Amino acid sequence: MKPVRPSPLDLSVVTVTYNERDNIRLFIEEVNKVFQENHLHGEIIVVDDSSPDGTSDVVLELKKKYPSTRLIKRPGKMGISSAYRDGLAAAQGNVVTLLDADLSHSPAQIPELYAVTKEKKIGWGSRYLGDTKFETDFFHRCGTLLLNKWASFWLKTGMKDHTLGYFVIQREQLQQIMEYGQSKGIHPFDQILYGLPIAAIAKRLSIPIVEIKAPYNQRIHGETKIAFLWGVRVVFADLLYTLKLARRLRT
Repeated sequence: MKPVRPSPLDLSVVTVTYNERDNIRLFIEEVNKVFQENHLHGEIIVVDDSSPDGTSDVVLELKKKYPSTRLIKRPGKMGISSAYRDGLAAAQGNVVTLLDADLSHSPAQIPELYAVTKEKKIGWGSRYLGDTKFETDFFHRCGTLLLNKWASFWLKTGMKDHTLGYFVIQREQLQQIMEYGQSKGIHPFDQILYGLPIAAIAKRLSIPIVEIKAPYNQRIHGETKIAFLWGVRVVFADLLYTLKLARRLRT
């Protein structure tokens, strides 16, 4: 008798943590609630950079209740970009998504975004559709709006929100995007706003993107890790990066 192979996972949810002990408990509970209510066979991959507050201990505790929760504990604070790469490399789902552990991305949108992938399209969360809730300070809102208008002009994606970073995509399509980017010297996860190059490359490869309302929530516990001056530097750096993207994707 041949061994029975486990059925492939519908969805892998990847999140990155550093000192998110209080938020990660809520995050894992909320995502699993979405899995259960929508009959999704999913997993959660938490990539933790050895948080000194014991975030990984909470993940291991919840793993007893939710066995599909997986922890990748790294030896130190190695950065969000490499953390996402490690999480995606470990993902076993046919479809993947990246969510902020502080619940600024609402897991409630997962089913609608996931449904889009059935048509070989990317489900993309947007804060700029209708009256979508966008909880942030004035300067963050202005910087984000400026960058998205700039990206729309230069990259011709037809999108309203390139920078939220909340999208659901078939794993094979993401691999295709990454390989094409590499051929052009574009490495999305070297960027904090990784959604910007992924959206631009998807457009270049004619992979359809469907934007769906996705509220942006203020974190419940802890403080944002994006300081004001650092945020300003990120915006101006990505204004220049957008020009670089446009140039490389034309060749």
